[in-house]
Amino acid sequence: MLTIMVLCASVLAKAQQVKLNINITKIEAGKGTVVLNIYDKKEDFLKTVFLSKTLKADQSDLTFVVDLPKKGSYAVTVFQDLDNNKKLKQDWFGIPQEPVGYGNNFKPSAKPKFKECAVNVDSDNTTQTIKLY
Repeated sequence: MLTIMVLCASVLAKAQQVKLNINITKIEAGKGTVVLNIYDKKEDFLKTVFLSKTLKADQSDLTFVVDLPKKGSYAVTVFQDLDNNKKLKQDWFGIPQEPVGYGNNFKPSAKPKFKECAVNVDSDNTTQTIKLY
């Protein structure tokens, strides 16, 4: 009986998951890695990452496939870590010194906000394309 309950709970949890496909373009192939960060809460944006994935920058276009627990808005940031130090290199003013991209291809003139970079995941399989600049 316990096994059946655990199995049912597992199936229900899996049924609620949604998939987010993020295509990254304009990558400098052969240089470092590409880091994807996803934020699920406005108050955590650019502070506490909800989910992070890294891929080797071996092509000019890459696709991240992310399983999320539920539909909703998720802010997305991406950067190419050219020096492989696992941090976005910035100048004194906080301006990125490595290729970056944001959800909805938002290009900030100041520090970006959650809603500007948020992708609305409203189906079981959502795709977003982000160009690094």
